[in-house]
Amino acid sequence: MAVVEAVGPAGDAEEPRAVRPRERLVGVDAARGVALLGVFIAHMGVPLALLLTGGVDVHDAEKEIEGLGGTLVEWISIAVSGRSAALFAFLAGISLVLLAGRSRPGTRTERNRVRVRIAVRALILIAIGYGLAVLGSLAVILHFYGVFFLLAIPLLWLRTRHLVALAVAVALIGPQATLAAQYLMPVDGWFQSVSDEEGWTEEDEAEWASTWGDPEWAESKEAYWSSLEGSDGEDLLSEGDSVEGMPLFTFDMLEGPLDFLFLGLYPAAVFMAYVLAGMIVARTGLRSRRVRLWLVGAGVGMAALGYGSSWLLLGPLSRFLPEDGEYVSWWSLFEAYSHSNTTVEVVGNTGVAMAVIGLCLLLAETRPARIALYPIGAIGAMTLTLYTAHGVLLWAVYGMLLPAWAWPVETYTVEITLVASLVFATVWRLTLGAGPMERPTTAISRWAARVVVRDGSDATAPAVTRDPAVQEPAVNEPGAKE
Repeated sequence: MAVVEAVGPAGDAEEPRAVRPRERLVGVDAARGVALLGVFIAHMGVPLALLLTGGVDVHDAEKEIEGLGGTLVEWISIAVSGRSAALFAFLAGISLVLLAGRSRPGTRTERNRVRVRIAVRALILIAIGYGLAVLGSLAVILHFYGVFFLLAIPLLWLRTRHLVALAVAVALIGPQATLAAQYLMPVDGWFQSVSDEEGWTEEDEAEWASTWGDPEWAESKEAYWSSLEGSDGEDLLSEGDSVEGMPLFTFDMLEGPLDFLFLGLYPAAVFMAYVLAGMIVARTGLRSRRVRLWLVGAGVGMAALGYGSSWLLLGPLSRFLPEDGEYVSWWSLFEAYSHSNTTVEVVGNTGVAMAVIGLCLLLAETRPARIALYPIGAIGAMTLTLYTAHGVLLWAVYGMLLPAWAWPVETYTVEITLVASLVFATVWRLTLGAGPMERPTTAISRWAARVVVRDGSDATAPAVTRDPAVQEPAVNEPGAKE
């Protein structure tokens, strides 16, 4: 059970009103767990893929995947790619409203403390996100989420009808602005990719010539990777040889302001539509069964509308589209594949997120179902810890830093990660509560809020209590105690 926390500023003359404890929204934790599992699969591959495909590597473009198993692997890959990130952003909007309260808090001090807590969390996410990005092991989203939280702070207590209007505007205008920026703006933020001809230096040329430009070096690497197939990791090189010629850290592709807003893989001009949609849904009252049923039905309808519109416009109705111009690709405006960041994809992904959260909330209505969902909810309650851990693990795997005895981790990366995450999160939450990165993040944000925002002259204002079932934004820890 989450701790009942009054939002009246500490030291107020009046004691906070007592609130009957209410259970956490287990369905929200479970939905976040589903999103994290989707991220793992998107980054590491479908579990048991080789078994399902009869030993065919799904990433080998030269081999055709056949059979029911291959089709299943392909559909799972399509289902999690892009939609998991959208679901995370949608759930972030829900958590922001649960933290800030569906209605405006009664004191200016408490409002400012909520703002500071979210801002500090955002800065922590940005710092951790950049740390993972330097490893170069995956397309990191944490620092993008930090930016989303900063952008959402002024909107915390905006009227719902204004949130709806803003969400619609972002969904309609944001994708077009992103596409325009990608066509018209130079792709460089604070750092420029060395793949850009203007940024290619003599040092880069020398490094390329000594590695991939050297036929013997490239042949040795390809032979090594080929030797790993079917060797169960027995041919792993020694630790000293594993990183030869391979940079362990990269600073070339770190994102800048334009990347966060328009040019990155998760641009705020698009993803803020998911955050706003989550905020709107949270205000409808997630404890209502009627709302949960509505989320499932409306979500399925929106998914059909978004993806169906793309299929119609690029399929049967494609002949009615104008021809592409020099700077305009009309087809790109209506694509709905993962990370296409179009309006139709936003509508479809938002529908999927609504259906997932609705289903998770419905499944968690009975005690047996809540018990069954506990492991998934446990990983959903410590997403910051597990997301960071999987990024470091991929860095170690791709950098060939693992010792020879750890070959199963390299061979069965996704399977081991999924099982280990479920077991670790369940045991940790049952015994210690908040996750190892979630607890200090919450403590730091609360401390900063107390230090930055002193008790003001509104101490006599009526104390307002927030829902004790709050799901904290981003890291979503269950609280210092449960």
